[in-house]
Amino acid sequence: MESTNSTTSVSKPSRKSSKRLLFDRRYGWVIDEWKDPSEEALDGGRGMFCILPLARTLVQKASETINHSATLAIKAFEKPELFSPQTLQAAFDDGLRKFTSTLKNAGSKCNILSKNSHSHTSSN
Repeated sequence: MESTNSTTSVSKPSRKSSKRLLFDRRYGWVIDEWKDPSEEALDGGRGMFCILPLARTLVQKASETINHSATLAIKAFEKPELFSPQTLQAAFDDGLRKFTSTLKNAGSKCNILSKNSHSHTSSN
């Protein structure tokens, strides 16, 4: 199905408008809005895979990481006692202890769930 499009501009002559009036044989007169492809790609491209939003996010995260690292470096320079080897070791040990207890709790919940599912299947 071919359609004949005739373009009539509805803009000021000094500035190119992103909207234009088109005649389509199937739909009649329609207003078509032209959008810059690079801006559309940065908006997500209607859920399609696009490298530009991924690259922008990567640059933002790298910038946040650099800013966070710089802030920590300034804090370490201003208050070196907060970053002594003993304090860092204690914080690491505490984090490791919390992590292992979380894993144990998750493992015990999985065991309880698997025991319950086995008891329900064996009773049927």
